[in-house]
Amino acid sequence: MKGIEALSAWTLRCMAAAPEQWAANAWLTCLRPVSRAYGAVVSLRTALFSHGLVGIRRLPVPVLSVGNLSVGGSGKTPFVEMLAGRLHQRGQRVVIILRGYKGGSKEPTIVSDGRGVQCEPPVAADEAYLLARHLPGVAVLTGADRHRVGQVALEQVDCGVIILDDGFQHLRLHRDLDIVLVDAINPLGYGRLLPSGLLREPPEALKRADMVVLSHADVGRDADAAIRAIRQYTPVAPIVRAVHRPVALVDGGSEERSGLERLRGRRLLAVSGIAHPGRFEATLVQLGACVAAHRIFPDHHRYTSADLKIIHAAAEDVGASMVVTTEKDMVKLARLNVVRGGVPLYALSISLELIEGAELLDAMLNRLMRPNLS
Repeated sequence: MKGIEALSAWTLRCMAAAPEQWAANAWLTCLRPVSRAYGAVVSLRTALFSHGLVGIRRLPVPVLSVGNLSVGGSGKTPFVEMLAGRLHQRGQRVVIILRGYKGGSKEPTIVSDGRGVQCEPPVAADEAYLLARHLPGVAVLTGADRHRVGQVALEQVDCGVIILDDGFQHLRLHRDLDIVLVDAINPLGYGRLLPSGLLREPPEALKRADMVVLSHADVGRDADAAIRAIRQYTPVAPIVRAVHRPVALVDGGSEERSGLERLRGRRLLAVSGIAHPGRFEATLVQLGACVAAHRIFPDHHRYTSADLKIIHAAAEDVGASMVVTTEKDMVKLARLNVVRGGVPLYALSISLELIEGAELLDAMLNRLMRPNLS
C-alpha cells in the first residue's frame, strides 16, 4: 500500500511538472497507453447506457447528483453539504448517499438516520461521518450500489429527496439534476484521462451536465479562461461560481470551535492528506499563521501509529505550538489520540459559498422540488 501511495504521489508531481522535465514526461508517456485503454472502456460503458443496452434504474423521489470529471480536490463534499443544508432549510426530507470510499462496509450503511449519528469510522467512511456530524436532520447512507442504498433509505429513514455525492459517473441510477464541479485552477485535469492525467471521463461528458459549478473561482489564474474551456463541451448549461471559505478552528480533543484570529502569528505544523495540500498551506498563511513545516501524506491516507510518531517529531523539531490539519484528516488522527502527544491538534473548518449564480441554483431546485412541497 505504501508503494502504491508513493507511486501515485510521484505521478501527480509528474503531471504538474514543467514540460522540459524529461523524467516526468517519460513517465507520463509510459502511462498514456493505459489512459487510452481506460478511455476505451469508459466510452464503451457510456455508449451502452446512452443507447439503452444497459438498464437505468429509478427511485420514486427526486435524485440530485453532484460529481466531477477529474479526481480529487474540486469540492464535491462541501458542495453537497451546502446543497443539503439549503434543501433542509426549505423543509425537504434530505438523504445523502455516498459510495463510502475507504469505509469499513460496502453494504448499505446508515451513518445517520437524520435524528443522530448511527455509526462512526472506521465502519463509516470519513466524508460520510463528517456530513452526518455537520448536518443534523439530514440522513446519510453509504454503499456501492446506490439504487439499493436508495431503497434502504426509502424503507428505513424519512426520505423525500436524494443527493448523490460523487454520482456523475454512476450512470445506472437515473438522476433528475446533474451538477458537475470543475476546478478553476485545473478545469480539464491536464487534458488527459487517468492515469496519465486526472480526467475520469473525456471532457465531452460535460454534455450530460444540467449545471456546472466552477469551484475555487477566486484562486484560479483566469476563471474566464476556465469558463471558455468548459464552454467548448457544454455551450448551454448554466455555470455558477463557488469559493471555499475558512470559517473556524476545531479543537481535536473537545471539538470546540474558535475564531480564525487564533492562527495569527502562531508557529504551527500543517498536516494534510488531501488532493491539493499546497492550497491548504496557502490558506493558513493567508490567515496569518507561520507554517514552520508541512507534513504531507497521500490523499485519503489512513493514518497509523507510526505516522503519529512522525507528526510528533516534526512538531517538536520546528517548535510548533499547534498542529493544524483538515477536518477530513482530523477524523482519522483524532481516533489515534494525537492530542495526547503534547502539541494540541486543530482542524481548519472550510465551507463552500456561491459567489455567482445562487439564484439560478435556487430556481432549478424550486422547479424540481415543487411537487414534494407541502
